[in-house]
Amino acid sequence: MSVETCGEVIDTIDVKINYRIIELFSGGLYSSPNKAFEELVCNSYDAFADKVAVHVPSDLSVDGAHIWVCDNGESMDQQGLKDLWNIGKSAKRENPNLDKKRLQIGRFGIGKLATYILARKLSYICKKDGKFLATTMDYSGITDDKEKLQLDEREISEEDVKNVLDTYINNSASQKMPFELFGSNAAEAWTFSLLTELKPKALEIKEGRLKWILSTALPLNPGFSLHYNGNKVQSSKINKPIRKTWVLGKDDHAAEGLDVASPREENGAFFVDFDNLKGVYGKIDLYEDSLVDGSKASELGRSHGIFLIVRDRLVNLDDPLLGMSAFSHGPFNRSRIEIHADELDENLTSTRESIKESLPLNQLKEYLKKKINNEVKKYHFDEQNRIDREQSISYRLSQTSLTLSKRPLYAFAKNFYDGKIINPFLIEKPPLDKKVALLKNLKREMSSDETIIKEIEWKILDSSDPIGKLDLITGKLKINFLHPYIANYSDAYRDTLPVQFLVIAEVLTEAHLYELGIDESNVNAIMKRRDNTLRKLSLSDREGVTAVAQLLKDSKADSTGLEDAVHRAFLSLGFESRKIGGNGEPDGIANAVLGFSSSDQNENYSLTFDAKSTGKDKIQAGTTKLSAIKRHQTSYNADFAIVVSINYAGAKNPDSAVSKEAKLQKVTVITIPDLCHLLLLSVPKQIGLSKLRDLFETCHTPAEVSEWINNVESKKVNTGPIKEILDVIYEIQSTDTEPPEIGVVRREVNKLTGRNISKKELQSIIESLNVFVPGFVEIEGERVGINGHPRKIQTVINHTIGKIPDELRSLYEATYSFEDL
Repeated sequence: MSVETCGEVIDTIDVKINYRIIELFSGGLYSSPNKAFEELVCNSYDAFADKVAVHVPSDLSVDGAHIWVCDNGESMDQQGLKDLWNIGKSAKRENPNLDKKRLQIGRFGIGKLATYILARKLSYICKKDGKFLATTMDYSGITDDKEKLQLDEREISEEDVKNVLDTYINNSASQKMPFELFGSNAAEAWTFSLLTELKPKALEIKEGRLKWILSTALPLNPGFSLHYNGNKVQSSKINKPIRKTWVLGKDDHAAEGLDVASPREENGAFFVDFDNLKGVYGKIDLYEDSLVDGSKASELGRSHGIFLIVRDRLVNLDDPLLGMSAFSHGPFNRSRIEIHADELDENLTSTRESIKESLPLNQLKEYLKKKINNEVKKYHFDEQNRIDREQSISYRLSQTSLTLSKRPLYAFAKNFYDGKIINPFLIEKPPLDKKVALLKNLKREMSSDETIIKEIEWKILDSSDPIGKLDLITGKLKINFLHPYIANYSDAYRDTLPVQFLVIAEVLTEAHLYELGIDESNVNAIMKRRDNTLRKLSLSDREGVTAVAQLLKDSKADSTGLEDAVHRAFLSLGFESRKIGGNGEPDGIANAVLGFSSSDQNENYSLTFDAKSTGKDKIQAGTTKLSAIKRHQTSYNADFAIVVSINYAGAKNPDSAVSKEAKLQKVTVITIPDLCHLLLLSVPKQIGLSKLRDLFETCHTPAEVSEWINNVESKKVNTGPIKEILDVIYEIQSTDTEPPEIGVVRREVNKLTGRNISKKELQSIIESLNVFVPGFVEIEGERVGINGHPRKIQTVINHTIGKIPDELRSLYEATYSFEDL
């Protein structure tokens, strides 16, 4: 039984319509499928429904896909259906009693034509006065040579209606009705609107965007609830703190200052009356944070700007400025301006999506400009300046005691110039020729409101530098942007003050230790140990090479996922890595912290990295953009630049575009399979940070990188007695008050095994364990340690070996497997 033919024809409905007009009308005025769909729901609102159900399938492209809207409003009898299809005429505004019950949205009698862009057929099934009626509009019947259609008006039995609706409504959660259609508890009246034979435009309906429109543009309240695919749509809300609210008409200086406007109060409510527009009311909420955050949710619809509501319906969905020039971004992007102006109904365009240029609208705009600029903007910047003053470091420090923040730094300067301080860690050594001027200034600042630490600067220092450095001459505290703690956790704070306080506390702690007369070697040891603790804590979530290798493989087509996977790969290889990202920036920077060699040579190095994702099996040379990647290296003063992708066109050809460009730019071009291979080899082949430097210095093309990795795989390394190394470290930890050092561990292991393992070899073995089972084995300069009993660690190692790909598992088993467990 078909919805288009069911029941008995009892009359016909004459529809006068012109093909060209409907094409121009629907295509031009209702070009948005979401907006066209909204018209159906507006009809339910105007019919005094208090419950509306909407069903939009997840896949609108399948055969037989359909959309329906069902409401428990007053519905339509035979004459009502005829009036519905009287194009260009609506009786909704002719009866003043309707507005007393609910302000009517519809006015022009053309809204139903919006469905023309969505479907070829629109059917209605109505229950009213105990009868069931149906009619179907077949838009394909509208042709160039026809200006009139006849629709069958049919009466259907309740049993037939049930059978027809069973085709479209089931008992699933997504089609759950908020009211009963049949039975003793059935609604007295209801309307079922059905769109079938969907057009391509319907496929453009986006669920998130549609739900935002329905939750924002329609007056959702206890008297009108909307259910989308079984779930109640909540009126859009903002879960952010409000800084200040202005009620239009209340203490309204903007209205008082305009000749065409006057504020008034009536029964506790506030309004603004204009010469040509009366009874405007609303409010402006200024939020603490911006309502424009660039998230996926923001792309669905806006939360900021002007929301002009006429007869309870939003009319400027996508125009936050209401056609005006841009306001100051800071306060405007934090503002939600809700304006109710029902008298603008006379100036609405036919689609009710905007207001015609008119004197009433211009008077409202003039008022809003004055209100936003003179009150909201001024308050925002005044408040921001106050907060900035109170939250500034100098202000906070000025509220602390002399002994806490000033005297220790003055004492430091005096002791330094007296030769008692030689090599501080966090406070820079002041120039010798500035002694008189500096001491004079510090002494003056001690007795004034000025602070010694005057300014915070976020700066890219060397990754081996401490978390911050204080220059006593300028009063500038430089926070090391590349320190692992800052790099990994500064974004976790709502603002940066907690991070700034932490760095200040470290600097003042060093000054206090010197002031207390503690020996400089102990001060250095304490401060370096504290700094290293912050480093270790920030890198404590480092993953093993097997997990990261799998993550790389799974992320080849996901741009954000691949950036994160490459970042984790460098962490697993032992680097201190930080993600950056953004326009004109590398995806990240990785630092190899190796310290100084025996000849006092700085061994540290750094590299910038970029990840290029693709859904294909390779990327072209032009997509790689190696010149831009080289600029990233230069901008961050890095030693090397790396780019990672699934594969490259011409990767094996030394004369290909990507190979030539890689050599020219001196950028190391790595494929994801090679990076995975390198990760998995790094443990059994003991590929530490020093060895990796050779890769970045000598290899640039994908072929050179592959050859380097294959050569490393073919070489034999000293695997060492893993079990004995773990046992010796554990024994020293358990019995000695000092942490184990590599030299001591080497001596005891060689004594126990009769071997002659060098210090460098032992260090490589321990570093490889640190990469393979992060969190269980630690190495910090000369000091080493294990977290847990050796048998526990051996069990973890054996378990991890089981996750290694078959082709490399034998390497791990030969190196780390424990047969006796």
